[in-house]
Amino acid sequence: MTATAAQDGLEFGLITPQHWRDWAELAELWDFAEEAGWDSGWFMDHFVSQGEHDDGPCLEGWTALAAMAALHKRLRLGVYVSAVTHRAPAVLFKQALTVDQISNGRLILGLGAGRNGREQLAMGLPAAPPGERFERVAETLELFRRFEREERTTFEGRHYQVEEYACLPKPLNDHLPLMIGTSGQRMLRLVARYADRWDTGGNPEAVRERGARLNHLCAELGRDPAEIRWAIDNSGNPFGEPTESADIFRRHVAAYAAAGIRTFLFNVWQGGPTPVLTEIAEQVIPELRGEFAETGALGG
Repeated sequence: MTATAAQDGLEFGLITPQHWRDWAELAELWDFAEEAGWDSGWFMDHFVSQGEHDDGPCLEGWTALAAMAALHKRLRLGVYVSAVTHRAPAVLFKQALTVDQISNGRLILGLGAGRNGREQLAMGLPAAPPGERFERVAETLELFRRFEREERTTFEGRHYQVEEYACLPKPLNDHLPLMIGTSGQRMLRLVARYADRWDTGGNPEAVRERGARLNHLCAELGRDPAEIRWAIDNSGNPFGEPTESADIFRRHVAAYAAAGIRTFLFNVWQGGPTPVLTEIAEQVIPELRGEFAETGALGG
């Protein structure tokens, strides 16, 4: 039995990359997500356009997220996921607390190690090797926990230092749900210790294997693994692009739900809402929710 088997229900969200889009296009997608019944909306943490060329428009994710939090009253929301090298931990947590207030507690705080790329070189950001990025994630997560619990935080780490920081306001629900994005074995220990949600990738068998490792690490820490909700996006799945047809969408969700995934996120890379996305939201998702609620499983 997977760690998420005890959790109720399936979640479905839309990731709306800011690359090569203007504000009007993004607002149209978020309005659709809110009205059509999707559970969450997400931006990405990139400062330049991705793909072959970086000379297109790309709005900053956290700034855009604050605006969407004010404009939409139902969607849970987040940045998928914030790269640890893009901001100091205290700055990122303050941004998150601000969106938490604006959204009335609907924020999910995503964090990942990030990667070295054009953004680092172009913007003067730290171009840290993998080992250092892991260390930065570990220190950041410990700081997040202390910011929530302590009146004033002093911290002397290898990469970050904080002195008598009064991090206010505190989260509206006493805790910001943390989603850690990783497929790496080393980072799984941080997921086991800190995460409320784990975002991973790969085919269903890879998810099962990493999930078994995560369950073992939770047991070592004395933590119930069912406290961590598993998530995946639609990148690199073996079934084709799920949002191209209702049939592919169903097969994608059924296969990954059997592997333990409960939160499904879908990149909408170009354009606005399509007829297939509308069909999925209005017909397919309610059918999948109902089937899973009745049986705890889905047909392929």
